Amino acid sequence: MPRTPKFHRETALNNALKLFWRKGYHATSMKDIEEEMDMRPGSIYAAFGNKEALFKETLEKFAVLATEEFEQTLAQSSSILQGISLYLRNIAVMTSNESPTKACMLVKTLLEFTPEDKAFSEPAKAYLDEFERGFTDAFKLAQQRGEIGRVQSPERLGRLLQTNVIGLRTMAGRGLPQQQLESLADDIIARIIPAS
Repeated sequence: MPRTPKFHRETALNNALKLFWRKGYHATSMKDIEEEMDMRPGSIYAAFGNKEALFKETLEKFAVLATEEFEQTLAQSSSILQGISLYLRNIAVMTSNESPTKACMLVKTLLEFTPEDKAFSEPAKAYLDEFERGFTDAFKLAQQRGEIGRVQSPERLGRLLQTNVIGLRTMAGRGLPQQQLESLADDIIARIIPAS
């Protein structure tokens, strides 16, 4: 008797993430979810709950992956500031094959839902707050290592970096030519990375 293929929860979740990231919550139907995850409705509900619960889990997954991407970029760089520069350049050269869309899923979620839709908007805001803290912590470490001066505010630099990351991803989503995106990344780096 042939065995049923083992259910790979992580693979199914990644497929749902790509679907929601590309289409958003409201434009994604349960039929879309079934097809993308290659699962029957009963199996989806048993493994992930309803559509809302699944979407929230994909938001969390997106936040984890994005955080890991930033941390790995810093870890493979010779300095914190070089890592931040590389991170921005990587956004500029990111291709559509690497993700369903160049826009940030968290920002797309904030734009899709009103502040009154707290079940969706609040988690997205919380993850963006975490990103900002991560950027701030990176600048604090850069300051401790003498890469930036003591007069610089890591909190302001972290907020400025997040604002520009969101802006760069938005411009990439507009379909700007690669050369223009790379020039934008260079301009952002020149303005954010302070002289010590």
